[in-house]
Amino acid sequence: MKYTVLRAIRILVALCVFIAIVSFFVDVRDKLPQQLAWLEKIQFVSAATGGGLLIAVAILIATALFGRVYCSVVCPLGILQDIFSWLSGRVRLFFAPKQGAKAAPVGEGKQAAPKVKRPKKPFAWKNYSFSKNHIGVRAFFLIYAIVAGFVGLFYFGLLDPYGIFGRIAVNVFKPLNVMANNGLFEYFSKSESEQWKTAFYHVALRPESGWALVVGLVSFVGIAIFAGLRGRLYCNTICPVGTLLGILSRFSLLRTRIDASKCVSCGLCEKRCKSSCIDAKSKTVDASRCVVCFDCFGACRKDAIHFGFGRKPELAPNETAPNSETNGKLDEATLKEKGRIEREIQGYDPSKRQFIALTALAATAAVAKFAGADDPNPSVENPEGAGETADETEEAKPADYGQTPYKQNCTIMPPGAPSKGHYMHHCVGCHLCVAKCPSHVLKPSGFENGLLGFMQPKVDFSHGFCNFDCTTCGDVCPAKAILPLTVEQKHVTQMGQVVFIKENCIVYAKDEHCGACSEHCPTQAVHMVPYGDNGLTIPETSPEMCVGCGGCEYICPARPYRAIYIEGLPVQKEATPPPKEEAKQVEEVDFGF
Repeated sequence: MKYTVLRAIRILVALCVFIAIVSFFVDVRDKLPQQLAWLEKIQFVSAATGGGLLIAVAILIATALFGRVYCSVVCPLGILQDIFSWLSGRVRLFFAPKQGAKAAPVGEGKQAAPKVKRPKKPFAWKNYSFSKNHIGVRAFFLIYAIVAGFVGLFYFGLLDPYGIFGRIAVNVFKPLNVMANNGLFEYFSKSESEQWKTAFYHVALRPESGWALVVGLVSFVGIAIFAGLRGRLYCNTICPVGTLLGILSRFSLLRTRIDASKCVSCGLCEKRCKSSCIDAKSKTVDASRCVVCFDCFGACRKDAIHFGFGRKPELAPNETAPNSETNGKLDEATLKEKGRIEREIQGYDPSKRQFIALTALAATAAVAKFAGADDPNPSVENPEGAGETADETEEAKPADYGQTPYKQNCTIMPPGAPSKGHYMHHCVGCHLCVAKCPSHVLKPSGFENGLLGFMQPKVDFSHGFCNFDCTTCGDVCPAKAILPLTVEQKHVTQMGQVVFIKENCIVYAKDEHCGACSEHCPTQAVHMVPYGDNGLTIPETSPEMCVGCGGCEYICPARPYRAIYIEGLPVQKEATPPPKEEAKQVEEVDFGF
């Protein structure tokens, strides 16, 4: 009874954590309290790499005491796998064939022999079975992850559990939430109630990037299949967090144990174990893979499984457990039950595990091969003299503006990322900053920065510019890849510098008035100077005063190539503040009326 209560509490806490984290990711109206951000900061990798050492140590201590409870109630990807596992069980029950049919009478006074249909092979989505602990594979991924964290190799951005979940939440769950929001907006906009009309508003639905959408969908489908077929396969094979915590949970103070004196090796607990860590024949539990979900306790009908201190006396694998009631002999009901369960689990096909492993290896090789391809969008280097002050010239003008190509040599990091090295070594690609950016200028990158920077957010001014007073990305980053800034610090943080291409400017090419870039510059890094004899003005730039907000780039009307753009910096600097103009004293004038 107590384990049923513990299991219910575990499920309730896990669902609350999962719903809160998902809501924080997918909230389109930004009405959730910022206090929920602490749930993002207690993820193990983010805490360990982002300076939250106390949180990481607390997780390790909790694992040493209670086992891998973190994987069951804190890790959102682990909870998502449990949800998929539960759904797969419902699918199995729905498609389960009926075990026989009633006989229909052939005629009056005659009783036909009952026809019994041959039972079909059960739908084996949830027929879990004990599997060997692949210590070598787990050790390889753990060692590689630790080395990658120190020397900067490609790993965390693609295989970190929190990063995987973040990409699924932003690129799969959030679009679904946007569609639901827009559907409710269309429905209630026709309502007569003013309260419901203003409760929802239309939100633009666009993928963050093509790469992010593909990676998010592949991750979602892959985790769904793996969890549906083999439960916690990812957690106990690839995940470095699961392996590290598994080392501690192997020697945890409290853990799941089997009382061999009560166990009849019926296999019910083994069939329910989604971690495939229970061996019913040897009556043992691999504590390094157990995630303390308490599912096996409800399956055992002999009360042979317990969670606590000490170790119950165990027998040899082939030794029969004595029963006080039958004086060493199993009763007939137990033998029948054992035989029925053995026949039921005979349909499990262990070859599925090899198929999944080969599929994962093939997918990894394909991604690595594709990553080595050339840049699909080559462009020309910056034109000579770009960024210089434009003046009157007798050189031939272009036939149209916006035709001179350029190349951004360094992608723009979010404001607060001290350097490119720091950012790429700490960011796990969870995309939380992408989801919370109110200006929608943070987008997941492709292979612009190589494999190490794959799926890490970059600043893109295609659909907006960075709000001068906004510090959201640094406030929500759980890994401290983006350091938090005050508004005053944000005003002088230089994440990029302005570059002006005179040949693309409408003023130079068409002798027409513009000045949109100067109007949108908050620091006077772009200002207008006289040009020609017809009263025109043309942009002049002061890169040392630019903070890289992108207001000028976003608003520039030149197409396909803008006349002004932001070049990223490998190390963010402090911009020169604009000169403060002295306030003019205005004398009061008495108009006499």
